[in-house]
Amino acid sequence: MPSSAATPRADHFAPSRERSRILFLFIGSLLLFGAGIGMRSLWNPNEPVYAEGAREMMLRGSYFLPYVNGVIYSDKPIFYFWTMLAGCLFTGGMSEAGLRIPSLVSGVLSVLLVYRLGRRIFGIRAGFLAGACLATTIMFWWHSQYIQMDQLLSFLMLAALYAFFEGKETASPRRPLLWAASGACMGLAFLTKGPVGLVLPAAIMGLYLLLAGELRWLFRREMVWMGALFLLFAVPWFASLALTGHREVLEDFFIRHNFERATDPFNHRQPFWYYGPRLLSDLFPWSIFLAAALFVPVRNEMERRGRLFIRLWLGVVLVAFSSVGSKRGVYLLPLYPAAALVMGKFWDDVFADRAAGWMKKWARYGLGFLGICLGIMTLACFGGMLYGLRSGSYGREAIWLVPAGAIVLTGGIMLWRALRAHRLPEAAVAVGLTMSAVYLYAGLFLFPLADRFKSPAPFSRQVLAVVPPEEEIRSYGLWRWDAAYIFYTGRLMPVLHSPDEVEAYLSQERRVFLLVESSEMDRFLSSLKAPSRLVLRQDIGHKTTALLTNHDGPPF
Repeated sequence: MPSSAATPRADHFAPSRERSRILFLFIGSLLLFGAGIGMRSLWNPNEPVYAEGAREMMLRGSYFLPYVNGVIYSDKPIFYFWTMLAGCLFTGGMSEAGLRIPSLVSGVLSVLLVYRLGRRIFGIRAGFLAGACLATTIMFWWHSQYIQMDQLLSFLMLAALYAFFEGKETASPRRPLLWAASGACMGLAFLTKGPVGLVLPAAIMGLYLLLAGELRWLFRREMVWMGALFLLFAVPWFASLALTGHREVLEDFFIRHNFERATDPFNHRQPFWYYGPRLLSDLFPWSIFLAAALFVPVRNEMERRGRLFIRLWLGVVLVAFSSVGSKRGVYLLPLYPAAALVMGKFWDDVFADRAAGWMKKWARYGLGFLGICLGIMTLACFGGMLYGLRSGSYGREAIWLVPAGAIVLTGGIMLWRALRAHRLPEAAVAVGLTMSAVYLYAGLFLFPLADRFKSPAPFSRQVLAVVPPEEEIRSYGLWRWDAAYIFYTGRLMPVLHSPDEVEAYLSQERRVFLLVESSEMDRFLSSLKAPSRLVLRQDIGHKTTALLTNHDGPPF
């Protein structure tokens, strides 16, 4: 049984304060993450891949395996694809907004769970500030409206760890249910992205019990429920692959995309220290305070145990992903809730004016640095506007940077006025409000404008207008899983892998079409020896996309 010192303080359970803070975090995060999620197209490299996997599942009427461009997509398990299909049911059909709903819901629920865990450990205000820090962290905001499974994985790991800690530290008859829920969440995390969904939370839980001197808890009956629910959710789909003749999918996923990525990566190879700079940029603006937040003094046994749990959470995730060969910034998403929790405690002490002298200095200088950052952002907005107007081709879009610059400038002024008056809480609030306003403006206005440079949808509509449904179209120069044009045309485009295959394909007597993407399109076109005619051409991002045919045939 937890000691009486570990019992939460009474202010954890003030009903009116609880409801108001939950409502504020829920509405605020829903607005931040949901603004504009259906107003822009799917952006490479990841969004179209997962979207096309869901679309082809729906088209086939088979929900056992995802296919992309007619080929089994074995890189990831199935659960995220199911959640995207559920999101599309909510919106009434396949759409950008529906496909992004799993990330949106995962982000909002993560903010609320961080509040719940923070309030359990540090108190109501610390939990609220932790949720607010998480919601306004730049990369957490971005991934809460981006089609990629890591946000869902992060939420499921957070839910598993929350249920474990709540059950462990609370003398409650709900403990078996909480630990069973923890096992179910780890099972779904395993079904979302594989072994990482089990290994990381299990390591955090095990180390916590070890360092707390309570390894005997591993042999409690509640642990049986946790293991049983994990197996119930994690095993059936993988077992069904083996039983239905899809063992090659299992081998590709576990060996190539897990073991080889960790030991001898075929892509995303980065040095051990890669995540140090990424933490500073991806946790902006609150990353400046993370180191100090790790050493904030604790006041009671619950805070001591909670900080141990959070530190282990941070350490296990950071060391685990730093140790493997393949590294990407998005892999650190499961660490963000833990970082938000310690920052919530940091700011709670600052707001309550009980922070030590070194903490106040860190907060003041850190906020001053953020003021400089806001000044640089203001200059970048107005400088980008002037550059766009002078270049001519980007003038219409560049004008929209003016309100963004005004938002950042206003926030910077609020921040500096609060600092000059030595009001640190008001300065921190100014930073949070400024970042929130920037996120809302970007989601509603800037991202839809960026479709002009990133969206494959207009070119895809042109392709549909000139390629008859009965005629063949293939692709060359695309990444193997590049599915943007496939999604927006609704046409499969088998991939040609070499110039010789291109020549043979275009040399056929019947008319065929070829979609090509290249950063050196003119060189590619001039190198063709087979009959070819340029039908469409458009610059999308840093590459040029073209549609070719081998001879005229009927008029377009």
